[in-house]
Amino acid sequence: MPTGYRGGARSRPTTPYRPLDITVPFPELKAYARTATRLHPRPGAPTAADSSVGGPLLWPEDEAWPECREHGRVRGVRPRRARRYEEILRAAQVRPRPAGGAVGAYTDAERAEVQEMSDSGYQPDPHDGTPLPLLALAQFHARDVPDLAAFAPPGADLLQVLWCPFGGHEDGSYSHFGPSTRLFWRRAADVTNPLSAQPEPPIVERVRYLPVPCVLHPEQITEYPWADYLPPALVERIDAWEDAFEARVGRAAPTYQYDLSLAPGWKIGGWDSWHRTDLMRVHCDACGAEMRLLLTMDWCESQASWGPFPGPGCPTGVAAGRDEYRAFVCPADPAHPHRMSAQ
Repeated sequence: MPTGYRGGARSRPTTPYRPLDITVPFPELKAYARTATRLHPRPGAPTAADSSVGGPLLWPEDEAWPECREHGRVRGVRPRRARRYEEILRAAQVRPRPAGGAVGAYTDAERAEVQEMSDSGYQPDPHDGTPLPLLALAQFHARDVPDLAAFAPPGADLLQVLWCPFGGHEDGSYSHFGPSTRLFWRRAADVTNPLSAQPEPPIVERVRYLPVPCVLHPEQITEYPWADYLPPALVERIDAWEDAFEARVGRAAPTYQYDLSLAPGWKIGGWDSWHRTDLMRVHCDACGAEMRLLLTMDWCESQASWGPFPGPGCPTGVAAGRDEYRAFVCPADPAHPHRMSAQ
């Protein structure tokens, strides 16, 4: 299973080799191994035919675009203005640093434009229950994402993810930490007359709910569980092994939890992290089955030793929840409602 850069051209983001194979000192971990597909989104110009984050969806022209009526009354910013702000910010971050200047410094024109945006403030509030078109967040073709097929309903090969441009929904899916999210499965070949221009809400609550259009560079890796999923006796042995390793090599010693188990960043499948809270197993509202991680949306993918080469590590501009926002699905029946969880 590919887990790191293996030579040749480095044009595609690739996970560095793991510092070591954790199944050598702990062979019982092999029974817990899962594959995950790191998506490695990077700013680009995806089309409706591509897998993407923030790109246009392959949406049937004769199918109504989904709306949200459950949002509260909150302030917002116009998407065009939000995108312009992100353009200015990205340009400043890659601009050569002037002598004695700060990284990410604006030009005079950019500074004036950003100030004007700040002075004009937020746009008028939408009223409670005003129908707002959902934002197209991402779409994934099974042909591009190796781990997607394991979750797809029979006959489906395309997953489309949309969300409300406002958070604060109390829909039973833990999504009060982020936007209400909807998943749509379909067969890509059935979309013979795609929508040419997709709707967009007039305002969004936060700039970070508006994704930067990104193309994907999928990479399949092997993951192992967050330690809270493991038997306590095994965790104790891993802790003792880490202590002994650190005593030999110092603080550079890798840790199971952050270097050897599961990857950060956008991914399909794999294991879920519980770095902000204790483990909270997610169960299906329809049948009670323990749900499985389908999609992780993460602010960055460069934490600890997982940072891919080449960067950047925070490409999508999306931040929901605290760090991660995850969709869990029922393994017993893909038609059962999904649930969202924030970390």
